[in-house]
Amino acid sequence: MNIGQRNKISAQGNMSSMTDLVFLLLVFFIILSTQVVNAEKVNLPSSQRPESIVGGSITLTITKDMRYKVNDAEVTKEQIENRVAILMEERDAENRKIILNIDASVPTGDTIEILGMCKVNDWEAVVAAKTLSK
Repeated sequence: MNIGQRNKISAQGNMSSMTDLVFLLLVFFIILSTQVVNAEKVNLPSSQRPESIVGGSITLTITKDMRYKVNDAEVTKEQIENRVAILMEERDAENRKIILNIDASVPTGDTIEILGMCKVNDWEAVVAAKTLSK
């Protein structure tokens, strides 16, 4: 006569729940990485369809109180061209892109000066903008 238990409990772990957890973490970090901006918060101007921004670009930020930052390093207006030129030397010709995070309250003349500086140095300038909601 067999007195042992018929339904034995398996102590083995199920890997499907671990896989689900890994994929959830992966999705979380992908979404989080798209929200990270390498600059100070500024009130960006609006646009119908802003250009997509490539990661790893140089970021120039001009705040409403006219402070200038190149990749989070504060510089004076006179130092911008030299600082960006040093950072651009490390890049090949097709990756010389600079993202301009310029507050909407900054006078247009200052923005035009920066765009002119980019054109003279053959740097591709992209003005960051927020999307208009429909």
